[in-house]
Amino acid sequence: MNNIIQNILYVHICAGAIALLSGAVAISTSKGKAKHQKAGKIYAVAMLVVFITGITIASYKFNKFLFLIAFISYYSVFAGVRILKLKKLHKGQEARWFDWLAGSINFIANFSFVCMAVYYAVTPDVNVPGVLLSAGFGLGGMYLSYINMKPFISKPEKAYHWYTYHLGNMMGGYIATFTAFFSTMVTRFEFMNPFLAFALPSLIGIPFIIYWTNKTELKFNTK
Repeated sequence: MNNIIQNILYVHICAGAIALLSGAVAISTSKGKAKHQKAGKIYAVAMLVVFITGITIASYKFNKFLFLIAFISYYSVFAGVRILKLKKLHKGQEARWFDWLAGSINFIANFSFVCMAVYYAVTPDVNVPGVLLSAGFGLGGMYLSYINMKPFISKPEKAYHWYTYHLGNMMGGYIATFTAFFSTMVTRFEFMNPFLAFALPSLIGIPFIIYWTNKTELKFNTK
């Protein structure tokens, strides 16, 4: 069994490296161009492999943090890809059943994160970093499901809604993937506090998403 898990780990690492590289290319190239689209497709496939291998390894090792972060990262990518097929939601287009299912599973998985935070808070020796990280990622993941499923119920007002959803989700998935990678490196080499390593990519990446989203809004509104 250990040999099987070891081989899955190798696949996971290779897929993760491909995801980080292709994601960086997609982020840095002109949106809508051939290079961006090709890099995005490679990133999406690599992230699917990362997700499948990640939850397998996390389940075997009972690593609850990496198990749940796998849901956040892949759901972000899934929603980011799917919104490209749902560009006409503002005209009454309906989401498919698997769009609802994916959002619901992600919501439940991240609700488990919140429950974990409560558990850490009520234990005799309160694990403050564990409480903050679990609550932060759990609430953030639940909000992610809400944001992505909201236009399924209430039609978006803006025709370019898909652009900001795509941008935010793909960037969010990249941040979550980098979080898993960075946390693993810190755990292995112990060059900084592991809880800080877990939070740092989000502290840097989320303001960048907000900035880019506002820039996009300004661009389309100006037009």
